[in-house]
Amino acid sequence: MTDQLPIPHDRRTSDAPDSAHPMRGAGARRRFLIGTLLVNLAALSIDFAVLDAPHLAFALGLRLLLVTPLVLLALVLNRRPDDRAMQSAVQATAVVAFALSVTAIGQFAPEPFAGRYMMAALFVIFAGALVSALSWPATKIMTVTGTVLYILITVTGLRWPPAWTNIDLVGLCIVTCVIALRARQRKDAQIAELEAIRRSDARLKRDLRQANAALERLSATDALTGVFNRRYLDELIEQEAASIVPSLGQSVLMIDVDHFKLFNDHGGHAAGDRCLQQIVTAVRRNLRSCDVVVRYGGEEFAVVLPGLDEAELHETAERLCHAVSDLKIPHPGLGGGRVVTISVGIAPAIPAETLADAIQRADQSLYRAKRAGRNRVSV
Repeated sequence: MTDQLPIPHDRRTSDAPDSAHPMRGAGARRRFLIGTLLVNLAALSIDFAVLDAPHLAFALGLRLLLVTPLVLLALVLNRRPDDRAMQSAVQATAVVAFALSVTAIGQFAPEPFAGRYMMAALFVIFAGALVSALSWPATKIMTVTGTVLYILITVTGLRWPPAWTNIDLVGLCIVTCVIALRARQRKDAQIAELEAIRRSDARLKRDLRQANAALERLSATDALTGVFNRRYLDELIEQEAASIVPSLGQSVLMIDVDHFKLFNDHGGHAAGDRCLQQIVTAVRRNLRSCDVVVRYGGEEFAVVLPGLDEAELHETAERLCHAVSDLKIPHPGLGGGRVVTISVGIAPAIPAETLADAIQRADQSLYRAKRAGRNRVSV
């Protein structure tokens, strides 16, 4: 109804925190995959510089026919968020393939480049665990698988019978695997904590906005009758005055409860409060949802009715008078079976007239209705 209309000034804030974007993880995976692809292709220059022809062909096959297609496939699948399991499987496979290709190429590179290939492969395993943006289960499988295969390639040297060399790298690889997984766990815990803080902050901001909105409604609402108060009407007038759009005019009714001071003197203020509440309920029941009821004074009310012509406005005013008299609230100050009534002043809309001027005209009409004997409508 009328007391549920929004307050005149929009004071809503725009500080709601950004919710977790559904493509944020996809973006991180895409950046990681592009970086992997670029590093894999850039490493070809090192392969050309340090490998002999047969082993260079082996390196080209691994990089261009195994790693590159897997990374490209992972990038394609990354654009399909409905197939997360396949995404994770292909991306994890691409990372493992990249690490193992570097490890395998390192078996045939001359020193000191062979050791650098092996260390680079460990870095790939570590970086994959930390920044690949895969889920924790997929990260564990990828890291452990890469570590086991790295150890097998390192100790066998890709020869038969196995060379059983570089045993010292096994311990370093295991340590790298453990550190990578622990670092990933710590990173996930920090991210979870930050997300919890963000959610808590969002709830606090939402609660604050709701509390502010409730305070705004309370500050614009009359506590006794539940309709808008004079402050709200003043803000409507100020807002209209500040607008650069020409006013179409507003139809206004001014309502006064007849002989209300006498009612309070004989019936008491508690009875007077109940009387006003009953009257407001009857008035609101006979108005539209877009009509604004304001408690203008103690027993005086203003009603702003947009879009009504003079005939409709007069009909509404008469309906309100009958609705209040039909309540048959006994008037203790008048006696003789007399009931509480209202007088209504009408101010039909005039284009380009301000709301303040319309209220003043309606107040003058109300004065004429009271001088004419009350319980009536006057234009």
